[in-house]
Amino acid sequence: MIPDDVMRELRYVEVYSNRKIRNLRVGAHTSPLRGGGFDFQEHRLYRPGDDVRAIDWNVTARMNAPYVRHTHAERELNVMIALDVSRSMELGSSHASKKEALAMITASLLFSALSDQINTGFLAFADKVVAVSPPRRAREHAWVILERFWALAPQPGPTALVPAVRALVAMLKKMTVVFLVSDFMTDEDVFASADFSVLSAHHDVIAVVPEDPAESSLPAGLGYLRLRDLESGRATTVGLGRRARKAYSERARQRRETLEQAFYRAQMDHVFVRTDQSPVEQLMTLFATRVRA
Repeated sequence: MIPDDVMRELRYVEVYSNRKIRNLRVGAHTSPLRGGGFDFQEHRLYRPGDDVRAIDWNVTARMNAPYVRHTHAERELNVMIALDVSRSMELGSSHASKKEALAMITASLLFSALSDQINTGFLAFADKVVAVSPPRRAREHAWVILERFWALAPQPGPTALVPAVRALVAMLKKMTVVFLVSDFMTDEDVFASADFSVLSAHHDVIAVVPEDPAESSLPAGLGYLRLRDLESGRATTVGLGRRARKAYSERARQRRETLEQAFYRAQMDHVFVRTDQSPVEQLMTLFATRVRA
């Protein structure tokens, strides 16, 4: 059962999302993908493998060569929220843990989609898929998803996104907005996998990365700090001196930059959500950027 204090925050998110977060996919926003829509995108020469039904015969007659017509993908699509429920989600050095931040992120996405009459489902994963709920559109369904997510115990083992991506490829038959909500702390080369290439080619994939303050800087104080990796169980001792603080922050900065570069290469929208700030406000910034795009 969701704790009372978390439940109060989720009900606040429901009200706030309905008022502030609109047009997740409908209205002013146009999909970055090309597909079976109505808004014209471009003409280009026919290539083997193109759908012959997309040939624009008027342009073909004028240019004396076969041309196909491309449109923007349909705007009203399903939403799928893929949630990382690995042990690293237990981390919480601020007023909220990553798991609590994930609950707020999920609620923001669910209720904003609901206000736009969009079907929403979820998939939970760690090193494998542990729960799936197909897209539906109902307030009760949104709360069922939140209850199911909260009830999932932290899963042992390392984080693995490829099995989740593979499951999404097999499951999603219609073009879908896919939110990958994870810290992406994995030994996999997710972006080089064939499954990810298929997913990103057929769906609109967005990364939402929860960040705990402890992941970017060491806490104040002197002496030594004992750290343990929640997923592997490996432990180490870190000094709290100036040199160690600088090295720790630099390593964290490099990891974030590497991840950002991977998102840009994959042409994915993304947002880093700090657990010591409002997830709703940070997601609003992402949505506003997508609407203007």
